[in-house]
Amino acid sequence: MAPLVPIFAAEDLPSRVQIVHRGFKEKRRKGEPIDLHKCELMELVQYSCNPPEEGILAPGVVKCKPIVRLFRRCADGLTVETTSWEKMNTNNKVDTSSNTAEIQKGDKA
Repeated sequence: MAPLVPIFAAEDLPSRVQIVHRGFKEKRRKGEPIDLHKCELMELVQYSCNPPEEGILAPGVVKCKPIVRLFRRCADGLTVETTSWEKMNTNNKVDTSSNTAEIQKGDKA
C-alpha cells in the first residue's frame, strides 16, 4: 500500500518543499533551501471528457474540457505541482480557464 499523502494549504508549499519523507519520518532536505520562484515554470494540460456537470450527452458525443496544471522544476530534479500556489501568488497572473496558462511575471528585485 502506498504511503499516505499529507494535505496542506497552498501557502504552505514553499516550506513543505524543504521537507522529505523517509518512511514515516519527516527530515529537512539537504543543501540550500529551495526557492520555488527560481525554479523553471512548466505546464501540463489534461482533459476531462464528459464532465458530470455537463450532463449526459447524446450517444457517441464526447465533449472534453482542458484542465491546466502548473509545475515548478528545480535544478536538483525536484518537481512540484504549483497550480494553486501560482494562483495565490501576487507576483504572477495565472489564467487557467483556457487550454493554456498565460503567465506574466511580476516585478521582482
